[in-house]
Amino acid sequence: MKTLFRFFIYLSNGKTPLIPKKKKSGMMALMFAKKILKIAVKVFAGILVVDLLFVLVMSQISLTRKSEAIIILGAAINTPALYNRTITALELYEQGLADMLVLSGGQGIPGRMTEAENMRQIILENSQKTPNLIIEDQSHSTIENIKNSREKIPEAKSIIIVSDKFHLARAYLIAKRNGFASVNWTGPKSDYYSDKELFYYYFREVAALIIDAPKILMN
Repeated sequence: MKTLFRFFIYLSNGKTPLIPKKKKSGMMALMFAKKILKIAVKVFAGILVVDLLFVLVMSQISLTRKSEAIIILGAAINTPALYNRTITALELYEQGLADMLVLSGGQGIPGRMTEAENMRQIILENSQKTPNLIIEDQSHSTIENIKNSREKIPEAKSIIIVSDKFHLARAYLIAKRNGFASVNWTGPKSDYYSDKELFYYYFREVAALIIDAPKILMN
């Protein structure tokens, strides 16, 4: 009671109760931590916005200049995504925009065909002439797609990447990091996805850009 009474006397005289130094330093550390957290949240939000804008802008642009090779990035076998990516690339090839098609995609499920083999089947069923195909069937991620394709065509300086539009921004950065001087890109219309699926895939790409950034920079 005496302590409480003294506390009120302090307040009534316009004084601030003394706070032990240890408590003061603890409060200052807490305030500093809160400021750092606020800054970190703002920085992270800024990165999210920039990445989202980059993904959206790249998805709206199609650049298909004459190149040495067309690289098709894999998707799950027997899906509209893989079929449409492959047909889009085949059309570019038959227009004479490249001299070779690199089919990049490994085995998603053990015992089943690879994504690259599924692409090869689609091309042979739809091609008007015997295509120059290069098979890359060991990759299981976008980084591996580009890196392994690079090893298949070490002399190539210019490429066209074909994938779904939401995928192109990350693929472009990875390709540039792997030493391709000229990186062009395009993708099929995404009308085989629902709006909900597209929303998911676009934001997944934003997350993937952040997660893959260290790997891309270290590649």
